[in-house]
Amino acid sequence: MFCYPENIDAELRSLFAWLKKRNYLRRLDRQKFANDPAHFLSELNAIHPFREGNGRTQLAFLALLGHFTNHEINYNSIVPEQFLAAMITSFSGDERALAKEIFKLMQP
Repeated sequence: MFCYPENIDAELRSLFAWLKKRNYLRRLDRQKFANDPAHFLSELNAIHPFREGNGRTQLAFLALLGHFTNHEINYNSIVPEQFLAAMITSFSGDERALAKEIFKLMQP
């Protein structure tokens, strides 16, 4: 199950506080950058703040994080089925596959 609507605000505040505490993922090497956004996206997916467009919003946010931390994301090489499977796995708490998918999307 996704987050109950009455908890969305508090959960988003907590998640964005986590991001701020980590300096918005600035100055991380490629592997660490792939790991931290995997956690962020997994949590954001569980919060599921929108009725429609959660996945598209998550991908847009990932692209922005990558851009502002000099870890550009290239969605031309995304394999939607693999990325979706990794997102589903991360929902159960295992973020490794999602980190691998994010790493594959990063421009060297």
